Amino acid sequence: MKRKARNLGLGGMAILTGAMPVGVHAACSATAPGSGTTVTCTGANAPSVVAATGSTNVTINLDSTATGSYVLTSTPTPFSVDTSSAIANNGNLSMSGNGTGVANRGAVLLGVNNGNTLTNGATGVISTTGAYNDAIAANGNNNTLVNNGSIATTGNNSYGMTAAWGQSNPGASGNQIVNTGTVTTSGNNARAASLLGGNGTITNSGTLTSNGRDAPAVYMQGNNDMLVNSGTIQTTGTATSGGSVDAVVSNTLGSSFTATITNQAGGKIISNNGIGVRSTNGATTITNAGLIQGGGGTAIQGGNGNVTLILQTGSQIVGTANGGGGANTVTLQGTGTASNAFTNFQSLTMAGTDWTWAGTGTFSTALVQSGTLNLTGTLGTTTASVVATVNAGATLQANASNLPLSVTDNGLVRFQQDSAGTYTGTISGSGAVEKTGAGTLTVTPSSAGGNTYSGGTTITQGTLSVAADNALGAAPGGLTFNGGTLQLGSAFNLASGRAVSITSNNGTIDTQGFNSTLTQGITGAGALTKLGSGTLTLNGSNSYSGGTNVNAGTLVVGDGSSATSALVGGGPVAVAPGATLGGYGSVTGNVTNNGTISAANALASLSGGATGNFLIKGNLTNAGRVQLGGSGVGNTLTVAGNYVGQNATIALNTTLAGDGAPSDKLVVSGGTASGSSTLKVTNVGGAGAPTTGDGIQVVQATNGATSSAGAFTLSGGTVSAGAYSYFLAKGGAANGTGDSWYLRNTVPPKPEPPVVEPGQPTPPTPEPVTPAEGTPESIVEAVTDAGAGGNPEPIYRPEVPLYAEAPAVARQLGLLQIDTFHDRQGEQGLLAENGSVPASWARVWGGNSNIKQKGDVTPSFDGTVWGMQVGQDLYADTTTSGHRNHYGFFLGFSRAVGDVNGFALAQQDTGVGSLQVNAYNLGGYWTHIGPGGWYTDAVLMGSALNVRTHSNDNVSGSTNGNAFTGSVEAGLPIALGYGLTLEPQAQLVWQWLSLDRFNDGVSSIGWNNGNTFLGRIGARLQYAFDSNGVSWKPYLRANVLRSFGTDDKTTFGGSTTIGTQVGQTAGQIGAGLVAQLTKRGSVYATVSYLTNLGGEHQRTITGNAGVRWAW
Repeated sequence: MKRKARNLGLGGMAILTGAMPVGVHAACSATAPGSGTTVTCTGANAPSVVAATGSTNVTINLDSTATGSYVLTSTPTPFSVDTSSAIANNGNLSMSGNGTGVANRGAVLLGVNNGNTLTNGATGVISTTGAYNDAIAANGNNNTLVNNGSIATTGNNSYGMTAAWGQSNPGASGNQIVNTGTVTTSGNNARAASLLGGNGTITNSGTLTSNGRDAPAVYMQGNNDMLVNSGTIQTTGTATSGGSVDAVVSNTLGSSFTATITNQAGGKIISNNGIGVRSTNGATTITNAGLIQGGGGTAIQGGNGNVTLILQTGSQIVGTANGGGGANTVTLQGTGTASNAFTNFQSLTMAGTDWTWAGTGTFSTALVQSGTLNLTGTLGTTTASVVATVNAGATLQANASNLPLSVTDNGLVRFQQDSAGTYTGTISGSGAVEKTGAGTLTVTPSSAGGNTYSGGTTITQGTLSVAADNALGAAPGGLTFNGGTLQLGSAFNLASGRAVSITSNNGTIDTQGFNSTLTQGITGAGALTKLGSGTLTLNGSNSYSGGTNVNAGTLVVGDGSSATSALVGGGPVAVAPGATLGGYGSVTGNVTNNGTISAANALASLSGGATGNFLIKGNLTNAGRVQLGGSGVGNTLTVAGNYVGQNATIALNTTLAGDGAPSDKLVVSGGTASGSSTLKVTNVGGAGAPTTGDGIQVVQATNGATSSAGAFTLSGGTVSAGAYSYFLAKGGAANGTGDSWYLRNTVPPKPEPPVVEPGQPTPPTPEPVTPAEGTPESIVEAVTDAGAGGNPEPIYRPEVPLYAEAPAVARQLGLLQIDTFHDRQGEQGLLAENGSVPASWARVWGGNSNIKQKGDVTPSFDGTVWGMQVGQDLYADTTTSGHRNHYGFFLGFSRAVGDVNGFALAQQDTGVGSLQVNAYNLGGYWTHIGPGGWYTDAVLMGSALNVRTHSNDNVSGSTNGNAFTGSVEAGLPIALGYGLTLEPQAQLVWQWLSLDRFNDGVSSIGWNNGNTFLGRIGARLQYAFDSNGVSWKPYLRANVLRSFGTDDKTTFGGSTTIGTQVGQTAGQIGAGLVAQLTKRGSVYATVSYLTNLGGEHQRTITGNAGVRWAW
């Protein structure tokens, strides 16, 4: 058959033409097969087979034994078909030589026109060397190029597989390139797979590798081309100046073109030194479920068109994804993690099930359509530059620093906050917000209206801190505690329409020093923990059943306007040390208290309210403090179960007065009071009054409740008011009060012994009831026999006789300081001077005094008394008839210090404390001495007093006062001879005493201002002699003294007056010595002993020493 050359415009190749019979098998030869011919080549040196021009349905097969080496210059295309034909190579073919350019290039397998299938089989090997020397090429439409074997080209512009060959037909359409084998190209612009026409597809499940400048492994130039990769596409070359080494390049011709790149699971698109995927023009959709990696820092690079980047499960991008200059989007499908940078993308859509965004972005919008988007990176250049939307059923998870500041939440926004952070954005929509992570999230919405999302808030982990209710979204969006903590950033109340619940994972509210009120009840199966200083008030019926832990601050159950508020869930309640539980409401569960339980206005936050009751319907184990005392009297704590004190304290206010006086109370209803609790009573407005019956009830046992004998004690053993000491007693006189506890301050009279008729047995002695701890044995009756009737004896507090004795001791100091003329001046014979300031004198005195007075409390004083005086005669004269006058003044100080006994604590003559009286004196005197030695002496002294007391109950008191003492005295010496002189004497002393009212911390104390008088008559027997120039005058004296006047009255609290008698008759004996040492100087001394002869008891021993000097 004759062949002739024909130029097909295919690189200038000359193809022999001729004709073979149609539908026959032809030998493998240079003869051009015609339509319908099948040619099979085997063995070495297979000849070139070129189908006839215009032929169809030609098949050229090269089996695995076929080999051939061809030279491009002599055989531009060893094997080619024209239309709707096929070439299948399973042999080993190679071609060398250089083409002369794009229009004159070679190809080992070539499809000239349309509809051809060119296949390199699994055992097929095609290799070329030289420029413009391709392995498989097609030039028409709808051709299919398949490589299941190995292709290798070496040379610039030499392609592995290319459709629309040599760009001679760039408008070709529908071509398919399929690679399951290996294609390797080496050389500048040497592409592994090149699709130059439109509507074509490159499908790769093998390996496409290129190595050279401007030599992408995959190149798509037409419109609507598609790459589907599940294998490896890789460039390994190094870019030189002005070149690139990108792995996949699409859309190089027109801006209106589109392209689709799908990198399936397991697929790899890698550029060792360039860009993984580049889109230069047009709109490109890139779907990635495999690896796209760039070696030059960029993995994906968009151009001028729009880029849609779809990341699917398994997607991995190494390097930056740059959307370029179009309107670019990223869509997430399936699950995965995006950890790289995304630039020049404007929108992000989450349409998968679970994605973590760990990278960075430049998005302005983000839409979470479905699933969960976990945002650990950033979406925009700032959080303020992104507007996020979450659809129903979808979740956006982020922390405060990367969540966009504007979120429309119709699904769920979850804050995963593992460390402290603050969110200042605004969340709107119909969705919900959840807080997870162990850190603290502070939400401070920038919008004046706060957050408006309406789906509610759940705190699952860590702490959510808010300063306003609207930070939690719009009510009635609920607040659910699922293990986390709500922390207050200011004082505010939750909206009343906002439902609050606690799951079985429990919840915590930290008031952090602020006050907040919940008017709605809290529901759920979990437990509530209260943290932080400040007060949380629950006004409502709270049915959560997991219990309550008050770890810090105050939890109020019901304020003054909500006494029906309650914890009705029945869970246990625990109050930690330093924390407080209380209010006007009730608690259904058992309560363990290691802190404080307060009723009604005993709470600091409710101090301005009325008194009221706090009810515990379960048991109360109290190892802390029950604070009932508030701003008034009348608060009660009712325990409807058992009360167990564990070294506890109950602090209550009581008006310490008579029977039934108002008091705060612990009420035990139906249960048992046991253990040990100390009552600490504060007197509010009580002036003290005798209790003649049960006393003042402080613990009420009702509805069959019982109490053990040692369940309650009184702090300090007693509490005082006015003149009385109150003791704690168990049991009242009326039926049903035997287990209640009272404060009493009287001792019932001892009953008369029963009259036993002859022959009748003696009635048994009643068993004694154990008194309250600390109660003196002498007043056991007070706590065991309430309401015994008769005339009870009061239990005065120790300070009563102490204060009652103060006036008597003060008066005695005045008497001892004035004393007598001879105690002060020595003897009238010493006063012989004349003129101005003629003489000075001084004396000191001291002794022991024991005074006991009759009266309500029979006070007595036993102690030391002492004083000093310094006097000056201002003027003295002597009349012509021998009368002498001396006028002068003195200054003095005196002190009495001793112990006081009296009737106190229902005991006679019991030690009650110590008393000290200090007197600062100023006095004046006129002494007249007649010619026969008789004298008159008039003295007036004023004293400033200071009284100090300290009782055995450790109560100290101090007050001041004033006293005036006046004395008129006369004596007449009668000479008996032998140097003896008998001198009868008479003296009248007046005293006025006023002590200031004061308060010793228990009550006010005051005394009446009274006048008392002392009359003295006596005689002095003196002997005078001279020896060694000294004139000596020893003497003896004896006196009878009678005191009378207004009895002392000491008033306590303005209501109880204690009377003390002052009348007394006493006898005194003494001795003295006067020595005129020189004409100017003299000394004198006395000793005396005084005892009562009737009336008030007194024993006083004193000594006195003085000196006088004439100037």
